[in-house]
Amino acid sequence: MSSVKVSNHWGNLIIGSYQSKDINPLMPILQQEFPNWNSKRIKSYMELVNHENSEVSGVLAAKNESGYYVGCLIYTFQQIDKSRFNNGSNGSSNEVSNVFVIENINSCIPILQKKIFLALIDEAIKIAQTNECDYIELPTLATHSYELVKEKYNNSIEDPKSFRTYIRL
Repeated sequence: MSSVKVSNHWGNLIIGSYQSKDINPLMPILQQEFPNWNSKRIKSYMELVNHENSEVSGVLAAKNESGYYVGCLIYTFQQIDKSRFNNGSNGSSNEVSNVFVIENINSCIPILQKKIFLALIDEAIKIAQTNECDYIELPTLATHSYELVKEKYNNSIEDPKSFRTYIRL
């Protein structure tokens, strides 16, 4: 797992790409994210998103100093019509924005959830910028879990006129 260390007063988190075919270390987090799915369905989904072609999708994982996984973020790269955004084009439907889409994000430690989400999203933004994305698409920021993300990226949040939230890069 390539990693980036993120320090905070709750301890150090290591955020990095999770590329192992063995998803058992992430299973407690994934079962929390997908409570109605059995382990076979979760494994099948993870095989789709966690493959060798990182130009399509991938998984970021947050690990604490003790080596336990405490959060994960599943993403895909997509293209979206620019007219979905306030600053998008009005006429041509051929204009698209490259978007880093956060499909799922979860933490297994409720007390640290906001900090884990922020650390995962900070790393996702670095990946998105490296891959020349125009936006990061997140689930709605209306929940308490995204409080730190809203504070940090407030000036870059766009109104997408949908249930998802976009951060302009």
